[in-house]
Amino acid sequence: MQFAILLLLISFATTTQTISNFGDIQLELTHIDHGQNLTKFELLTRAAHRSRARASLLYAMHCTSSNPISRTNIPFHPSGGLEFVLELTMGTPPKPYPFLLDTGSGLIWTQCKPCSKCIKQPSPIFDPSKSSTFSHLSCSDNLCQALSQSNCTRNQCEYFYSYADQTYSIGDYARETFTLGTNGDVKVSMAIGCGHTNGGDLNNSSGIAGFSRVETSMVSQLGVPGFSYCMTDDINKRTLLKFGTQEEIFRDIKAKVQATKFVDPPPGIEGYDLYFVSMTGITVGTKRLSIPKSVFAQGTIVDSGTTFTELPNVAYNKLKKALQSSTKWSPSNITILGLECFSTGSIRPSQVKVPKVIFHFPGMNLEIPRDNYIADMDEQGVMCLGMTNSDSFGIIGNGLQTNMQVLYDLKNSKLVIAPNQCYKK
Repeated sequence: MQFAILLLLISFATTTQTISNFGDIQLELTHIDHGQNLTKFELLTRAAHRSRARASLLYAMHCTSSNPISRTNIPFHPSGGLEFVLELTMGTPPKPYPFLLDTGSGLIWTQCKPCSKCIKQPSPIFDPSKSSTFSHLSCSDNLCQALSQSNCTRNQCEYFYSYADQTYSIGDYARETFTLGTNGDVKVSMAIGCGHTNGGDLNNSSGIAGFSRVETSMVSQLGVPGFSYCMTDDINKRTLLKFGTQEEIFRDIKAKVQATKFVDPPPGIEGYDLYFVSMTGITVGTKRLSIPKSVFAQGTIVDSGTTFTELPNVAYNKLKKALQSSTKWSPSNITILGLECFSTGSIRPSQVKVPKVIFHFPGMNLEIPRDNYIADMDEQGVMCLGMTNSDSFGIIGNGLQTNMQVLYDLKNSKLVIAPNQCYKK
């Protein structure tokens, strides 16, 4: 199983100032571990640490949000362990800046001069005084009023945004021009946080691009009907992220396309607008596991930033037991953070046959390919279950989504999935 951290490089193919055909907008995806010569064990270990960090933040947000006073005074969002970097070109003259892509938050922001406190980043810090298209946002602007926490000084909007990993940004909420397209074909004005006081960890980027459904997010400001990615299991292959409708995204895909509706989140985190779906059950082989519906009552998040899928404890234990009974796995003394590994004896792990696994959602029965839930390490003679257990809601991680075209259909509020060859030919 290859678990991806992907670098998104803009590669737009449109020549108009107004984006009229979102299906022509494509972003090139490249595995960030490419060229590092890491072993499969090292890749898996790195992914496990990132995945656990991200999941812990999502769960911490849920727990803290149950305290109304804490939630009111310190609103925060998931951030740590993010798996994607999105390179955006902004300002006039235009310059590229790397942003972390976060489907769990709704603000676009970058570090700006003058910087009273800044986090180390790979690119020069953005200087708004050297951009002719930078302008402060007024306090009466709808986007200023849509912020979860803002302030007003001399009718200029100021923001404060914090994340569960203690990363934060404080600064001016402004408007800036983004240049999209390899030839500078499309220029789009978007509201962006210009952070003068920042702390935490940006993981070798200059800011964060929120992709949630709130009004201030990048996808909402662009007005796209949906965004879609397809993650490859080969770090040497290129993949694409696209904007568009279901018809545009899936027009060349011959496999069966399935969809399920996004649902409301559980009480306590309604304001964060994460991408929740309703999971209803699991089948292993030909047998549907006897899991009470109440086990999935807190919902399941579809998240691009978490590598390994997390299941509520009851569902995870029943899945593990069913797999063990059908394959005769024995526990291994090799451990990887959060993952359970098993010895395969004299049989190479990659040659061990495993039963079919299906996740059930309203309107969608998602068959999980073997490599999406089993990590084979032939050199160590072990295989690991690429899922972990949770005391709260479930998370569909990006490892499970490998070699699938995944569309966040914003227009119709649904998740659309189909098997696909997820690399550029």
